[in-house]
Amino acid sequence: MTYLKPVNHTGDATLLRKVNESAILELIREKGPIARSEIARRLDLSPPTITRIVNVLIKEDIVLKVGPGNSRGGRRPMLLEFNDRASLIIGVYVGQNMVGALADLNGEILERRSVPSLPGERGIQQLAALIEGLHQASRRFGPSVRGVGIGAPSITLFREGIVTWAPSLEWRNLPLKRRLEEKLGLSVFVENEVNLIALGESWRGAGRGFRNIVCISLGAGIGAGLILNGQLYRGSHDAAGEVGYVIPNERYLGHTYDDAYGCLESLAGSTGILKRTRQRLKDGQSSVLAEPWNEEPSALTVQMVLEAAREGDPVGEVVVQETVDYLSIAVANLACILDPERIIISGDLAEFGDLFLDLIRSRLKGLVPTAPDIVLSDLGMDAAMLGAVAIALRQTSDQVFVHRQM
Repeated sequence: MTYLKPVNHTGDATLLRKVNESAILELIREKGPIARSEIARRLDLSPPTITRIVNVLIKEDIVLKVGPGNSRGGRRPMLLEFNDRASLIIGVYVGQNMVGALADLNGEILERRSVPSLPGERGIQQLAALIEGLHQASRRFGPSVRGVGIGAPSITLFREGIVTWAPSLEWRNLPLKRRLEEKLGLSVFVENEVNLIALGESWRGAGRGFRNIVCISLGAGIGAGLILNGQLYRGSHDAAGEVGYVIPNERYLGHTYDDAYGCLESLAGSTGILKRTRQRLKDGQSSVLAEPWNEEPSALTVQMVLEAAREGDPVGEVVVQETVDYLSIAVANLACILDPERIIISGDLAEFGDLFLDLIRSRLKGLVPTAPDIVLSDLGMDAAMLGAVAIALRQTSDQVFVHRQM
């Protein structure tokens, strides 16, 4: 962990205080129990500055005194520790299911709830009920809820909290932040779900310790969350990382995908995988999938296709090879443009990552100037919930956090 060491300058005194406060708090969080003298040594801050800021953090109950430490002569120093139960955060991931969690300030999940997602206005009411239920549950733990983070499957205007278009939920230009804040009386922050996956992995998962990572979420849609130089990168229109709209070749130029999935995700997402599988079955190709498909075509799932590929089924294997080709194009483009240290594969299809990873790596070998490390998510879909917790924590904090996420 690298902490910001303040420099002497005559800039904004309030900003400098917040930066110092953040650096102290993060050091206590990571290294506590720790003495004031050790904080001063590590951060090169004066003892009076340390004492003044620590006293404020203790008064706010964010830092606790946990007893005296060892002495090298003289009075034994008082040790300080981060209070992860000073308040609580609610994080919600909205996908095929609405999955919500009540977590402490270290991201430890205290309670989890899940319900199948409903479309339209019913889905909004359902989401409000899920959050309210977690809010009520927080009373068993004591601390108050300081904020709510929500991950939506859509380009999301973060400042306004507007979901621009989530087809599966039938939400278009929905002012979700305003609607929920008016109904619940809590601070709400709405973010693209893949951005939250990237934040969650950066905080607690496979991206921890890296400053430049890309998280690719594979499911019905395909998206990427970008952490660049330790910061979440949203782009000029909050649409950075929409790799589902990458085009594999010139044949797809001129097509429009305004109200459907983008080009890449229509080929390599869940619906694309199923479409290509059904076409091969219609053509009479031999497969263990033929019998269940003939009995009930709508019962065929992407999980069945990938399980068949894992067992060596010829149709399943060919479909996976095609999918890997499409995904490799997106990964190669990301590697060349962003030069990340690590690319993390997440999302609903990550459980079948063993089918994809080595094949993608082999296709990139010698193709790009510097091939990134490509790994599977450590957190699964908990990454989105933890990212929602992180975004709410950062947005409701008085401190300016100086590493990793924001």
